[in-house]
Order: sequence, then structure tokens, then C-alpha cells
Amino acid sequence: MERPEQHITETKSRRIFEEIVPADWVTREVNPDYGIDYLIEIFQNNQSTGQIFFVQLKGSTQKIIGNTFEKQFIMDNLKYYSSLSLPVLIICVSVTTNQIWGIWANKLIESREIKSDQSSLLIKLNKEYLLDAEKFKQIASELDKTTKLGFSSNCDSSIAFAFNKKIEQWINSYYSNSVASKFNYLPKHLTFSYTTYEKDKIQLDINTSSFKKSIQISGIQEDEPFLLKPLFDDTDINEFNKNVLLAIAIALAKYDIKGSLKIFEKIIDKIDFTKTNDLILLDPLGMLKLAQSKNELALFNKLVKKIIEIKRFDMFFFFDLAYFALGQSELRDYRAKNFLQIIENYKDSNLLATCHYNLGNILRSQSKEATYHYLKASKLNPDYLKRDYWWREIAGLFFSKKHYSWAEYCYKKSLDTSTNSYIGKTYDRVVFEVPGEKYLVNALIADCLFFQGKFSQANKYFEQYFKSVDIKSQEWILKNKVCVELINKRLDNLKFDLSASKVECQFAMDYVSIEDTINKLRKAIQLNPLNGLAWFNLGVALNKNGKVEEAMFSFIMTGLIQEVDKEAQFNALSIAISTNDFEMVQTLLLFLFEKHGELIMNDLAEYIGKKDIPIESKKELIKILIDMLEIINSTRINKIKLLRFNPSSFK
Repeated sequence: MERPEQHITETKSRRIFEEIVPADWVTREVNPDYGIDYLIEIFQNNQSTGQIFFVQLKGSTQKIIGNTFEKQFIMDNLKYYSSLSLPVLIICVSVTTNQIWGIWANKLIESREIKSDQSSLLIKLNKEYLLDAEKFKQIASELDKTTKLGFSSNCDSSIAFAFNKKIEQWINSYYSNSVASKFNYLPKHLTFSYTTYEKDKIQLDINTSSFKKSIQISGIQEDEPFLLKPLFDDTDINEFNKNVLLAIAIALAKYDIKGSLKIFEKIIDKIDFTKTNDLILLDPLGMLKLAQSKNELALFNKLVKKIIEIKRFDMFFFFDLAYFALGQSELRDYRAKNFLQIIENYKDSNLLATCHYNLGNILRSQSKEATYHYLKASKLNPDYLKRDYWWREIAGLFFSKKHYSWAEYCYKKSLDTSTNSYIGKTYDRVVFEVPGEKYLVNALIADCLFFQGKFSQANKYFEQYFKSVDIKSQEWILKNKVCVELINKRLDNLKFDLSASKVECQFAMDYVSIEDTINKLRKAIQLNPLNGLAWFNLGVALNKNGKVEEAMFSFIMTGLIQEVDKEAQFNALSIAISTNDFEMVQTLLLFLFEKHGELIMNDLAEYIGKKDIPIESKKELIKILIDMLEIINSTRINKIKLLRFNPSSFK
């Protein structure tokens, strides 16, 4: 019997194509033929990458002109390829020239103008689509990981079959974009296996590649009303299916967070979450991240509001922890509204105190509102007055409003109450652990004293802080250094005369003589050692007068009093570089990164660009700063090995 020419062409095309598939990849022929010829799994170093795709093979004996392959494709077939959960690579093979072309099927319809009644599409693949072994690996490496699951079930009884049919309705309704229940060739599967032990006892084993759960279903009968309903009803949640729906929502959350959030909202008041492990399985932080990535934050918060409505406050605080952990500004509004919902609808004083305290934390940028909520928390629950962190929050608000003596008082109260080690009996406080944080209050008290001009007292508290921690803030290091210098300059604990200092500073600029200007500015500082403008102008005058070390100190002082004054900070840095004071360069650079972030490098480069120095010197300086930034980012330590630079070119 003569073999058909078409079969010969198919055999030749398969052999030609298989030659370009890497030997360590797994190639499976798909039978029966559903319009797909191969399923290919990509491996690297003998390990699966998780990248899988289909291949539809088209062989031809057509005459090849200009390295172009032509093929008429039926539109329904192209739509079918696009509907599959795995991408389909169409491979066209010329058995006369042994050439191979490839194109992803899911892009074909999108890249062409298709008429509504069009039944076929002519595809011309020119030399740009030619493939060899190397190009085939390249085109396959661009494949996205699969996102859909196949669903399969193994039912060993009629009651299991009926129950599974109802569960499948939930899957098809809530996960239509992520689960393909009618396609059997997907490598990933949501698998249900039923084992019927007795007439009314079933064990259901649920499996995905990352989730396993066994659920016991007891007492179910074939005439259960929900099994007999002909139409899907998503309000029909009962003792038999609620735990199965919970397991499905957990198992499929990472594939389709929208479907899982909707199911969670349906069943959250039906499940007993008295065990801690049950709450942990919900993984609210993971769900929140997924919801954020899929623009489903509103749906996530709808679930949280449902939790509030059913008064499951332990669960609510567990979910609120997810918002807190991410710490992003767009989430704070959700948190605030959730706490206000509780405050407006419930009366438990401890619960409301916790909500007010959290609102205070959320609204810290609005000091008036934050203060109200902190004080309200202490009124509803006086135990807050025994908690060191409450006093610290209040102190921080006073400090932000420049009420430094009140801030000092509250920080010291925080120290006094820290020995209580208070832990709330009902709603514990959650904080980010920071190394050495418990000693930080000493530095904060020192900061309050610094801004009151009590430099010797500030120095003592800074020293206590430094003795207790290994990693130190450059801000505290700088402030402690200037405290010592200000004590030596006899500027410690003076009575401030702010208006007189301001007048002296203004008069200083009227003098022609630099020496007279310097003396007048020093008088202004004597009247107010925290006059930032006086310190800045003094730095400029001293630098012109050749007193560069005193000028550097003046600019440092300005930059500490006025933290946003980058010009003063850059001036101090430039003097440190020009005088080869590498220890101070290191401290100032780290201080700048702490205060302004690494983008400060752009401002520094612009500052250097305006300097009247040779272009090569500018480039060298900027390169040094970039090298320093790389060292800081790679090591995250407090010391930098500074590269040498000729200071004479930077003036």
C-alpha cells in the first residue's frame, strides 16, 4: 500500500523540527490531536525551569521564494490557540529546503486587522522568523511562566461525583480566568481525589504543586438539597462544602486573588478560626500583596470590613498587620477608615483605645489629629500611661512642633516606664524591631537638649547612647561632635534672645570689613546659638577669610540646625575634601545619605558642576562619589575607604 504524501511530509517535518530542540528539554507528543502536536518543557542544568509551551507543527513542500513561508490559517484555530492557558508556538517547516520558521500564535490575531466575518488568515513568515537551534532556545526563553491550572477529579462513588459537580460550579464561576477544567494536557493541575469509606463518609484530598489538604466530609446523603439543585447558587454554603471552599480559596489565591477574595468574603463568617494555625493559613500579608499587584485592594478591604461587621476583632488585627507590614502610604487610608468604622460602631473601651492609638500612629503627619487620638487612647485605657511607647509617640509630636522641653519630658517618662515591660492583655502592639532601638531614647533626649542649647547635658545622653549600640546614626555622631565644640566655645546653656540675634545677623551684612562681619555674626550666635542663618553667613565669611576649618564647622552647624539646607551640608563636605579630612568626609557623606537618600548624589554632582574648577577635576570628584555610593550599597557598613584626591583642585 502506497503511503500518502501528506504523511511523508509530516514525518519529515517532525524530524527536521526535533533536530533544533535541545537534548535536555522534555518533548512530549500530544495525542489525540487537538490541534496541538507537542508539549515542551524547558530545562537548565538538568532542572526544570517551570517554562512550558505547546507547539503546532505545519510541514509543507511549497516552493520557498525569498526565504518566506506562506500558510493560510483558519480563524477558529487561531482563536483556539489564544484561548489555551499555555502559549502556542506555531512551527512551519519546509521539507524541501529544511528551513524552519516560528511565531507565537497568541500574537497573530492581535497584530492583524481582522474583519468580523473573516474565516481565515494568510500568514507570511519571512527570514526574520527563521529558526535554528540557537534562535529556538532564544525564542523559547522569552516564554512567560504558565498561569492557568488544569482541574481534574477522581470520584469513586455517585455521592462523590454529585458533590464534586457542585464544587466544580464554584471553580468555574470564581476562577474562570485561572483554571481550565475542560483541558487535560496542562502540566499543572488542581486535583481532587475522593475516597468513600462508608455510605455517608468521604475523604477529599486536594492537591496543587504547592498545596495539599485532606478534608473529612461526614453525614452527607445523596438527597441533600444543595446536591439536587439544578442551578448554581453561591449562597448555598453549608457544613459539607464550607471547608472545601476555604481550602480552594487558599490553594488558588496565588493564581487568582480576585476569585479567592470573593470566596473568603462568602465564607468568613461560616468558618471557625479559633485555632491560631487556621488564621495563619489565611496569609493576609500574601493576599494583600497579590491584591495590590492585581489592583484588587478595594476587594481585599471589603473582606476586612466584613470581618469588622461580624466582630472578629482578633482576625481584624491580624489582617491590619498586613497593612502595617507593607507600610505604604496608599494603604494608610484603608487602615484609618477601618479603625474609624470600629470606633463609630462599637463600645468596648479597650478595643476603642487600641483603635485610637493606631489612628494616632497613622495620622502622625497631622500632629493635631494624632495628638487627639493618642490622648483619647489614654483616656479610654489609662494603662497607656504605663507604656513607654505611648510616651515616645507623644514626645515625637512635641518635637515636630519644636516644643523641645515638653518632648524631653515625655522621652524621660518613656525611660521611666520602660522598666514596666507592659504587654497588652487583649490587643498587643506590633512594631518593627530596630537594632538598638531600646537605647534610642537617650539619643532622642540628647536631641531635645541640643535644640534647647543645653549642649553639655546633650553630650552626656549621646555618650550613653553610643555606649549601648554598635551601629550609630551619623546625625548623632555629628551633633555630639558639635556639642563638644560648642561647650569649648562657651555657648553652652545660654539664655536665648532670638530677636536680638536676628537683628545682629542682619546688621552683620552691612559691614564692608570681613573681620567686622565675622565679629557681628559671632555676637548673633552668642545671643542664639541655634541661629542657622548666622552660622551659614559666618561659614561664608570665614571661608573667604581663609579660616576653612572654622568655616566647615559653621556649615556643619547650619546643616544640623536646618536639615533641609543642602547647600550648607555640601559646603562642609567640599571643605572636608579640600583639607584632606577624610574622616569628616566619610561622616558627612553617610549623614547626607541618611537624610536625603542616595539620589542626593545627583544634587552633589550638580553642586560640583557649578564649581569653578577644571572639568577633569569635576569628573574625578563625581567618580569618587559614585564609587563611595557603590561601597555603601554593597557593604552597608559605617566606614568608607576614601579614594585619594588632590585637594588643591577643589576650592
